[in-house]
Amino acid sequence: MRISLRSKLIIGYAVMLVSVVVAALYGYYSFSKTIKRKEIIRFYTDNLVLSNKIYQYMSEAKNAENEFLLSFDIRYAETVIQRLFLLQRTTKELQKLSIQNRDPNQIEIMNAIVESTTVYLETFHDIKASIIRRGTDSQSGLRGKLKSIRLKLAGSLPANMKLNLQLLELKSLANYLDAESYNYPDKMFKVISEHLINDANPQGHKQWLKYKNFFHRLYFEDMNIRDLISLMRLNIEMISIFVIENVISSEMELEKQFTLTNELEQKQKIISLLVTIVTISAGLLVIIGFGNKPLALSRLNQEKAAILESIRDGLVAVNRDADVTLINQRAKDLLGLKQDFVGKHILDLFPNSRLPEVMKSGIAEYDQEQQRGKITVLTTRIPVLFQNKIVGAIVCFRRKEELSRLAGKLTQVNSYIDALRANNHEFKNKLQTIQGMIQLGKIPEVLSFIQTVQTSHQQQISLFVDHIKDPALSAILLGKYNRANELGISMFLVEQSKLSTLPPNFDQNGLVSIMGNLIQNAIDAVRDLKHMKRMIRIYIKEFPESIYFSVVDNGYGIEPDIAGEIFKQGFSTKQQLNSGISITDKNKEDNNIGMGLYIAQNHVISMGGNIQFKSGRETTFEVTIPKNLSLTDLTE
Repeated sequence: MRISLRSKLIIGYAVMLVSVVVAALYGYYSFSKTIKRKEIIRFYTDNLVLSNKIYQYMSEAKNAENEFLLSFDIRYAETVIQRLFLLQRTTKELQKLSIQNRDPNQIEIMNAIVESTTVYLETFHDIKASIIRRGTDSQSGLRGKLKSIRLKLAGSLPANMKLNLQLLELKSLANYLDAESYNYPDKMFKVISEHLINDANPQGHKQWLKYKNFFHRLYFEDMNIRDLISLMRLNIEMISIFVIENVISSEMELEKQFTLTNELEQKQKIISLLVTIVTISAGLLVIIGFGNKPLALSRLNQEKAAILESIRDGLVAVNRDADVTLINQRAKDLLGLKQDFVGKHILDLFPNSRLPEVMKSGIAEYDQEQQRGKITVLTTRIPVLFQNKIVGAIVCFRRKEELSRLAGKLTQVNSYIDALRANNHEFKNKLQTIQGMIQLGKIPEVLSFIQTVQTSHQQQISLFVDHIKDPALSAILLGKYNRANELGISMFLVEQSKLSTLPPNFDQNGLVSIMGNLIQNAIDAVRDLKHMKRMIRIYIKEFPESIYFSVVDNGYGIEPDIAGEIFKQGFSTKQQLNSGISITDKNKEDNNIGMGLYIAQNHVISMGGNIQFKSGRETTFEVTIPKNLSLTDLTE
């Protein structure tokens, strides 16, 4: 039975259509799984955000509550109530989020937090009412009443008894804060009663009975406040325990979900690539098998080549024998290849390639740094599996400088933020100083102080902006200067420093990263020294063919036995030298320990420069970078 050409083409395209439908169904299935996974991640992320808000509101409420208990200022009480309302609203949002997730453990924890928050709010209302009853000053409440009666008793008591009553009232001011500091003065009251009875003073004895009655009420009001404070603090502890438990479980689950999501995305990339290859191959095989015209096959090959050449990354594919089956133009440009290596073994292309080991182990390697001459590339090696067997592998290349540019832009943004934050802090301090001088009536001193601040500010801006013309570099210097100033570190830019605008093809982001990392290392090296000894000196000089700069600190120095290790990734002495760093600052830096000098050296090498150091009484890092070597030169 002969099959017409038309029928052959219909069968061939039908097989291709079925393959495309299968690929689309798989894509929809993968997309649904990814969406579901991201919804779970969003839940735990929102959970952590709300938990942090609870911590914030609870901390603010506790601070205002302490101020209220010490000063009796009703404004602090209103602040506490406002923060507790926010705390209650946030806990209810967290409860609603847990109910939507239908996690019994989460719901139980959220119910406990909501209940403790409600009790906390009700207890503070009772404390506020009790403190108002006892009197927020010596003229109100029970305290005011006691003072008024004591003044009426003044003529009926000798001086020592009047003094004892005054001391007793003073001692009872904060009795509710210290349960063991004061006991009911039965003995003193008995002596005063006997005196008034023996003195035959009925009017004075009547006033004395009123005094005892109000003091008794004050005493038991204080006992009630102490009990309420204990209950309130118990609820605070319960909220803290529940929130900590929720945060720990959420962080663990979030980390787990991130890991699963990354694994899922990697598997989807590989499987999607396989499905695409199988889809195209199946259609081509059927069409070729049924004798389709060469024009259709040529068009298909052209489309495949266009797809491969449009990929932004360099791509090399090999078969199960590690022979190159595909290499796109982007890979040739990145690797400086002048000929086509298709059909040759991968080791002929890369003598030191790890692709045969990856194919043997079946374990993918992602974003591994690799040096190709003066170019640093990030290499990803992925084995291709089919029916649980490795049938080939794919290698992707991307220039590290592309990521470095983005990192450099982020570094500039962070520098601007640091500068603004530090200037805002200094501005508030100076405003408070001016306010205090005005309140003291020292107007000439205010004018003198403003003039001094203005002159200092102009000198600072002149030093970093007028001498250093590159805006990104002057920004990182100003940001680090403000950060050092906050830490009590004296940071100087040598007055002879000079740098004009950088050439258009110069790696500005790399220079900013080098300078920022070296200055940060210097800050870390001196921050634990005594205040007057913390000093950093920076010198920048421009020559016709190069740019030179140095960073000098008087820290602990670098021991000779570790001098050869300091530029290695992950090596650091900060954990020992910076034992005095606060927990907050330390947590911020832990993720970057051992990366500063490693990143700086990589940038220096990629820019064709030189970095060296010397350490004695002072530690000096010196960097020289040629002007005539740019990113475009490295690609040639």
